[in-house]
Amino acid sequence: MPQPGERVADSDAESGTEEAAERRPDAAAEGAAEGVGRRWRAGVAGGVVAGAVMGIVLHGALDLMPTIGALIGAETVAAGWAVHLFNSAAFGGLFVAVFDRGFFDDLRADVGGCLSLGVVHSALLGVITGGLLLPTALALEGATALPVPTLPVPGLTASFEFGAVIAVAHLLYGLVLGRVFAAFTLVEGEIGWLPIDPVD
Repeated sequence: MPQPGERVADSDAESGTEEAAERRPDAAAEGAAEGVGRRWRAGVAGGVVAGAVMGIVLHGALDLMPTIGALIGAETVAAGWAVHLFNSAAFGGLFVAVFDRGFFDDLRADVGGCLSLGVVHSALLGVITGGLLLPTALALEGATALPVPTLPVPGLTASFEFGAVIAVAHLLYGLVLGRVFAAFTLVEGEIGWLPIDPVD
């Protein structure tokens, strides 16, 4: 026959098990929230890093930063960089808003998938921003027209060269965004020189 003390111990053990069971959903919810927060930080940080790489191409090849600065009425290199990096961070957040869904879980599970999503994202951005939003915004501001480079040969190749540089810049944006996102969110995506701890 069990002793009274043993009953109390069993009761305490059962109570502890019930409390642990009650705490488990809270811990799972906190873990899920932390994962979402990490992905948002990864998207914004990736957008900034990718925007810096893209900006170097745009400014180095097209001297485009003053034109981008004209969006806020200041046709300067500094204003252009400020606008460009702000937009890059916002588009990094948009990357998470679009692709942080169950449908894309398999792609977000490895580095190659993250790179693919980044390229798709940047290609869509290139079509929408370069083909519609940027020209419209410049027209509303009364800014100068988009510059068309004439290198190495002026003439019929100018428009092609401009489009090619924009395409390469957006491709780099997507690749860098996807890679930094993977570095933040995947253990196997870690980048040695990037001072962040990937998710466990």
